[in-house]
Amino acid sequence: MIKNHIKTAWRNIRKRKFHAIINIIGLVSSMAFVLLIAAYVWQTYQVNSGLRHQDRQYLLQSEYKKTGIGLELTTVGALPKALREEYPHLVANYYRIDGLTCIISNGTVVHEESVSLGDSTLLDMFGFELYAGNPSTALTAPFSVVLTEPAAMKYFGKKEVLGENLTIRNFAGEKQDFIVTGVLKPTVQNSVMELNAALSSSIFLPMASEQYFGRNVDNWNNLWIAGFIELQENVRPEQLTIPIQDLLKQHADEQVAANLMPQLKPLSSYYLDDNKGAIRQLTHVLVLIAGFLLFMAVVNFINFTVSQSFTRLKEIGVRKMMGSNRFQLILQLTTEYMLLVWIAGLGALGLYPVLAPLFESIMLTTLPGISTLPASFFLYFVLAVLFLGMLSGLYPAMKLSQNHLLESLKNQLTNIQQKHLIRRILLFTQFTVTIVVLIAAVVISRQVDIFMKGDLGYDKDFLLTVQAPRDWSETGLHKMEMIRDELRGLPHVENISLSYGIPGAFADGIQQVKKIGSQDEVDALMITSDPYFSDAYNIPLLAGQFFNDPEEPTTDNSKLVVNDKAAKALGYPTAAEAIGQQVSLFNGRFTGTISGVTEDFYANSMHSISPPVIWFSVKNNNQYRFLSIRLKAGSTIDALNTLERKWKQLMPEAPFEFRFMDDTIKNMYTVELQLQRAAQVATVISVIIIALGLIGLTALAINLRLKEVGIRKVLGASLRQIIMLFSKEFYITFFFAVLVGCPVVYIVMNKWLANYASRIELNMSMFIVPLMGLILLLFFITGAIIVSAVKANPVDSLRDE
Repeated sequence: MIKNHIKTAWRNIRKRKFHAIINIIGLVSSMAFVLLIAAYVWQTYQVNSGLRHQDRQYLLQSEYKKTGIGLELTTVGALPKALREEYPHLVANYYRIDGLTCIISNGTVVHEESVSLGDSTLLDMFGFELYAGNPSTALTAPFSVVLTEPAAMKYFGKKEVLGENLTIRNFAGEKQDFIVTGVLKPTVQNSVMELNAALSSSIFLPMASEQYFGRNVDNWNNLWIAGFIELQENVRPEQLTIPIQDLLKQHADEQVAANLMPQLKPLSSYYLDDNKGAIRQLTHVLVLIAGFLLFMAVVNFINFTVSQSFTRLKEIGVRKMMGSNRFQLILQLTTEYMLLVWIAGLGALGLYPVLAPLFESIMLTTLPGISTLPASFFLYFVLAVLFLGMLSGLYPAMKLSQNHLLESLKNQLTNIQQKHLIRRILLFTQFTVTIVVLIAAVVISRQVDIFMKGDLGYDKDFLLTVQAPRDWSETGLHKMEMIRDELRGLPHVENISLSYGIPGAFADGIQQVKKIGSQDEVDALMITSDPYFSDAYNIPLLAGQFFNDPEEPTTDNSKLVVNDKAAKALGYPTAAEAIGQQVSLFNGRFTGTISGVTEDFYANSMHSISPPVIWFSVKNNNQYRFLSIRLKAGSTIDALNTLERKWKQLMPEAPFEFRFMDDTIKNMYTVELQLQRAAQVATVISVIIIALGLIGLTALAINLRLKEVGIRKVLGASLRQIIMLFSKEFYITFFFAVLVGCPVVYIVMNKWLANYASRIELNMSMFIVPLMGLILLLFFITGAIIVSAVKANPVDSLRDE
């Protein structure tokens, strides 16, 4: 019987090709997007799932009562190890990372990249497997190194590299060969290898090599170590509160012990909850968008099938006369509708490999290959399609099957007013969802444009940054300053600056600044740089000069520069009043004189307000990481080629790997860009679905009333009157959808915008322009179909059927 139902359903689908194609296109569009989103969300929730005992592993982070002491991301270097040694009944294992940036080479292959200096517990604690090598000894000996497979291919062109050497340069400019003792097998993304953009590594060095890099990880005064701990079974994180406090009181600095409040973040959810839960929020929004689109497609399907009911009434009547009961009719009709949904589902599945690269480019991410998705993913997909088919097909089938026999034979629908009401409700729902998605996409795009094109307080155009090879000695700094001056002399270079941080990567942290004679402290972002920073970034000076005049024969390293916000916070109403004033840093250990005041600028992202800033001369600590190079407007390619040639001449052992500031800024707003692009894609799909629905419903309404159109034309009705007759239902429904959709999207977008310090203000144009676009779409679709029908000869429509 089922086989016969399927054959009959297939014949009916082929008989109504136009209607079937419209339904299938709408369903495929939404289901393909949902499938891509589902794969992305599944992959997101797999992060850290491959770690051994990840349900008992935690990242040990810090919260300080007083700012300027340490970073939230890191902990006291000696703490994880001490917890394991002093409280073995609570802590089963530990691992620590000291993130380094080193020049690494193998012959002519040279790169500067992040590496992880860490404990030998890496492989055992997290369950990482090696292609070759001994996991228990791979990271115990000094000058050994473990690589990921991509790193092995990058430096050696093969993964069988056990016993090969990599040359790694330290911060004193020395070189040392490290022997490869293991190559890691691929694993799912995790927060050990990729804690964040700054602590992402494919090269792992043993703690036994820390002296070569001038590091001291196992130190109670080192507050900048990423620490992981694994708890014993049935141990709760809160059981470590007192042991941690006791260890800090015994060993740590008094100020650290009094202000540090360690935070244990579970690795199982860390990726989702990091950065104020940005990734989790993004997945929720994407799921919501996918649900909206799927809901619209289902509504479109139901609306369309219910509207087709007039064309099926005689068929239903004949079936009833031939003895079909209601259950048989429901089964036949549901089979037909489910077959349509299954065709759409298979189409969406087939489109996955085709659309995945496009989705990846739009969403700035990667997707798992269809062959790598688990069987459970496809099982859920099949169940979802089955449920969707039942949901979208059952109501139309029940509606048609309950029609009375006589009304069916007369081509009339029982309770026709209820039928029209349901269709209007479904159409209203579609319009409302489209309005919400479209206006939300406009608002999100405007906000992201603020990030990408807004006034940052500095000029990002023609500005690039390069990591400089580090030699943090006085001689090393002097050499780098000479190289900086050589590069400045190139014809394509307008200016260049040497600094420890750059916008989006200021790692100097917050420091307390006090003016001499005052007890009030100001939390300010400290930037270590040379005197050319403001010129390279085109940050205007309001008063004074940026450190010393470069032409002066001698330099005063005690000079400081502040921005306008810092000057006002220190108690100087005008920039000029701050010049020559003395302030102290580092709890009074350093006293400097303000030599200049700049305008305010966004040192990091626009998620938070622009902070007070104080510049500290690089000559005071010899520490630097970046060269910021401003190119002259013109041929960028020629400028980069000239720069690279000069770079290799001056520093043949250092790679010239640059990044434009535009790209750096984009990385700050990856989540917002993903949300913007997802909203734009959702808008396109929702407009396609609503357009297909309008085409189908209008065409069906015209076909069912062709005689009426002919009579009205014969009686003298104008084209405008006929268009209004058939389209007024759509406009009235659209009007009510506007009344509901606009307040909803206003409330939702206002709540979303509240997350940003720099935000746009919602205005009427953000609502009027999208609404006018939808009105025009409605007008052209309904108008074109009605005009086409009206142009037909009325005599043809008045003939008997």
